[in-house]
Amino acid sequence: MADTTSAFQDFSFGDGDENIGTRGKRFKAEGGRTYRMSFLRYTGLDAGKPDLGTPDNPKAPRFLGASTNFISGVGHVVNKVAEYTQLAGEAPKKRVCTIIIVWPTDKSGKVDKVRLAANEAEVLTWTFSGDKYKNLMQIHEEFPFGTHDITAACPVDGTQYQKLTFAPCKENLLRTLMANPKAAEHVKVLIEAGMACETSIKDEVGRELSIAQIREKMTGAATGATAGSPATTASGDIDSLVDGLLD
Repeated sequence: MADTTSAFQDFSFGDGDENIGTRGKRFKAEGGRTYRMSFLRYTGLDAGKPDLGTPDNPKAPRFLGASTNFISGVGHVVNKVAEYTQLAGEAPKKRVCTIIIVWPTDKSGKVDKVRLAANEAEVLTWTFSGDKYKNLMQIHEEFPFGTHDITAACPVDGTQYQKLTFAPCKENLLRTLMANPKAAEHVKVLIEAGMACETSIKDEVGRELSIAQIREKMTGAATGATAGSPATTASGDIDSLVDGLLD
């Protein structure tokens, strides 16, 4: 993956500055909807070639995480030493982020062929708790994400706390598209969007601030405050769907 320890990038006018002044969109589920998603943050994404592995030996997606505290007026801050915990007034929590493709579907999670053909899939960062990560890991162990998508169902009252129930799909739509020469341009757009998300993924997890910087933001002294095994989800004949929509 990209060197996420570096805070700087080299660019010029019209050369590498496509993402300047922009921020990746975040996934946030709406109550009463079911989403279908493919993971995109695999080794090689930063070079434009995410490696999902082979069908017989699929690889796992990559995640970025840190122990963080949410501090009012500051946001999520990376907890580096005990002084951060004292300042926040509570123990840090694990915060995890990755990059996903959310496919165009109806409310029940069925792929919308017309919108898929129009390349209306969204590439988003997805940040969640350590508990969700463990849940996803359990699914991946039996239904590897290199060969399976997942659905995420959000109940009507689940938006605020992002209550999600996951289930694996029979296949991976990204892999299917990558294997189809007709879909090359579709895939290129998705991967480029994923590469753009990668440039700001650290900020999605938490801000790296010193204790002094946090205190300044809290008081407004500097620049001011800123705000088991699940059942497989049926998804139809994806190969036929992809061949048909790309003719």
